[in-house]
Amino acid sequence: MPIEDAISSYLFNSQLLAWPGEDRLVLVAPLETQETESTRAYCENMVRGNGPIGRVEFVDVRQSMRNGGGPACLRLRVVMTEAQLAAANPAFLLNDAKIDALGEWVRTHYRDDLIASEFSDPAFAMEIRNAHLALTKLIQDFGSLS
Repeated sequence: MPIEDAISSYLFNSQLLAWPGEDRLVLVAPLETQETESTRAYCENMVRGNGPIGRVEFVDVRQSMRNGGGPACLRLRVVMTEAQLAAANPAFLLNDAKIDALGEWVRTHYRDDLIASEFSDPAFAMEIRNAHLALTKLIQDFGSLS
């Protein structure tokens, strides 16, 4: 499927769930995923296959998206065994300290508004660069926030 379709259909906002009584996972996906031909076909092929996903539930999250829900409307959830969790790099596991640090980065660097003319402003380019550098350092420091 074209990446543009995956983005516009919010396929990446889907969530995998273990459903009681089912031996395969359920992909909970926004309704736009069903309404976009290529992403619907992708989901149908996944379910027909012998993979871990047994069915797809499409849900209408438009109201949440309109109210700023964005990617928070549905989240991809990866279930890990205890062994997989123990083998994972703790720097990549979210905890309260990391949530607080990310929240502070957002409050410091994330704009409430942006106008088209700012895209040609060198100061805006520097602002983006500084935000990126700060985020990169924050992520590198996540090991100490485990």
